[in-house]
Parts: sequence; structure tokens; C-alpha cells
Amino acid sequence: MQGYTELNTFRYERKFVTHPLNRLATEAIIKQNNAFFISAFSKRRINNIYFDTPGFDCYFDNLFGNGNRWKVRLRWYGDEFGKVDSPILEFKIKKGLVGTKKSYSVPSFYFNKKEFHARALTGIFDNATLPADVREKLTGLQPVLFNTYLRSYYTTLNKVFRITVDDQMEYYNLRPSWNHMQHSFKEDLKVVVELKYNKEHNENADQISNQFPFRLDKNSKFVSGLSHFRSEIAH
Repeated sequence: MQGYTELNTFRYERKFVTHPLNRLATEAIIKQNNAFFISAFSKRRINNIYFDTPGFDCYFDNLFGNGNRWKVRLRWYGDEFGKVDSPILEFKIKKGLVGTKKSYSVPSFYFNKKEFHARALTGIFDNATLPADVREKLTGLQPVLFNTYLRSYYTTLNKVFRITVDDQMEYYNLRPSWNHMQHSFKEDLKVVVELKYNKEHNENADQISNQFPFRLDKNSKFVSGLSHFRSEIAH
């Protein structure tokens, strides 16, 4: 897929929250960096369905910063609802300060805002070409959260360092059965910046991040959304 980054190695992802700066001010600062960031791809909407175990193992591992953790999401680009073309199943794997992801294409499906049953996702995965270990992993997972946000992309001329800028974040609670998604949780004022690069370039990353007036933050959209909707597990 155009603009999609597949990973074959581990990389760093430094996250920053830019409040009180908005997207426009944040991107102006990025463009002034001495690393000379340029637009890498058109701005677009990103949509994710996150999965977790019935005991919310992925949530708690992320919440408490477990050094070896993982999370699973189904990602697509463009409209949040309606026909979903070219969705990608992602397993994000974190080991210490670096992470990677394994990606698998799955068939298109319809994501109906007014009436969506989680069982529909089982049929999607059944019709996908997935390794046996991935299928086994999915049998113990259920959809728990849907989120959507707007992302823009920047890169250095040598493409060694990448930056993404996210805002307009919106979250919907998902249950294992029927979902009507009438109510959402929005983070209208939050802007999140991620600086991404392979392990071998870590020594040079400080020269970039030290020029930012942003606050370094381990911000996780997955944790933010689940903590809002599942107050019974957030503490």
C-alpha cells in the first residue's frame, strides 16, 4: 500500500505531546528543524480497531510499561465508516526501547457505525491468508476499541528520520457483540508527534529532538481510549 511502512527491523519511536500548540504551530516548528524535514506523504485519516484478551493483558502491559509487550490492531486509511478497503492486521511488538511490527493484508469489509457485530471480524480473518501462529493468537483476542485521527508525514531528505503528526483523535468503545457507537470520546486539543528511526541512528536523534520545545511522553492512544471507556480496569 502506498505510504505504508513495513518493518523488517527494530526502530525507536520517540513520542511528544505538543500542548498547548496546535497542528499548524507544531508543523511549523518541525519544518524549522536543522534536519530539514519535508512532507513525505499526503495528510490522511487513520483508523484502528484494537484487540485485547478478555483479561486486558495488552492494556495492562502498555499501561505499566512492560519491557516486552505487544498489541494487535486492524488498520485502514480514509473514511472511518462504510466499506473498508485494503485493511492491514498489525502485530506491534516492543522489546525495551525499540519496537517492530508484523503486517498482514486481510479482505475488505463493511464497518457500520450504527450496527456492527464483532463476529464479522472473525469471518474476515478466516478468509485471510494468515500464518498458523497468527490465527492461533487471534482466537484469544476480542475487539475492545476503535479510534480515528488525522496524520501528516515528514521525513529527512535521506529518509533516515521520519516524523508523524496526529490530531483530531476520536475513540469509540467496542464490545464483543453488537456495537452502536453512538457516543465517542474526543481529544480535540491534543497533538502527538512521533520521531521514528532505526536503532543504528539513535546517537543522532538527540540533535533533532533537542530542538523541539515539546514534552516527551509515552502517549499511547490505545491506553488513552481504553482508560476512558473501561474505568473499572484503569486503576
